[in-house]
Amino acid sequence: MKDGTEEENGKEEEDNQGELLFAVKAAQQSLPEGMSPQMGEIFAFIEGMAPFLNKDTLIQIKCSSCDNYSPTFFPGEGDFGVVEPRAYCHAKKQPLHHLNLFTIAKCTEHSKEAQKQLLELTNSVVEEDLRPALADKKLYDRNAFASYDVDYRIIQERSMVCIEFGHNDNGNFVESGIKICILRRLDPGFGEDTAKIKAVHKYGRPVMIVMAARQIRRQMGIDEVLEGIAEKRDMDIAYL
Repeated sequence: MKDGTEEENGKEEEDNQGELLFAVKAAQQSLPEGMSPQMGEIFAFIEGMAPFLNKDTLIQIKCSSCDNYSPTFFPGEGDFGVVEPRAYCHAKKQPLHHLNLFTIAKCTEHSKEAQKQLLELTNSVVEEDLRPALADKKLYDRNAFASYDVDYRIIQERSMVCIEFGHNDNGNFVESGIKICILRRLDPGFGEDTAKIKAVHKYGRPVMIVMAARQIRRQMGIDEVLEGIAEKRDMDIAYL
């Protein structure tokens, strides 16, 4: 026998599926004559997928990681499933809980512009700030017993862009253990370190997360360089 919670969840899932089916059938009925037969096949596919989709799944896949929403509140325990009710959709300018399933599913903007801007900012930090400032610095590779000029590798992730310090060895990038991630929104992937980031991160500003041993940072003198970048670019810094 199902309890009240199970019945309520089942009802909500049925409503979500019915929402999608209603939208698909309405679109099917409004197709003009002479429309490509492939369109009918597409709608038939969506109709067949309806029983396997629900709003929570779509929010999990798309909205939870969309930088076009206001900063999402996370409990700091790795919970990606929490989307703040006050978060607003960039496309419809209305609260997230007012959006229907089909509106979320068809969103094509999904964080593209925000991620592009973050990547451009990171590239600018590397080329305009880090390379000139650390041009005369060397990284010591303990495995090779040698020092090398500093090189950088940029990696774009879902909610941030990261800069890895290292050196080039015959076309292969060798990491040094220094990593800087730039993001605009707290990511629960940082786990217990989320509180350290939250303590220095101001709303709307990008933040540099510096992951490197204090001894390495001191040897290279990079803290002063990073503080200068943060002041110049109106960013916050958290050292992990």
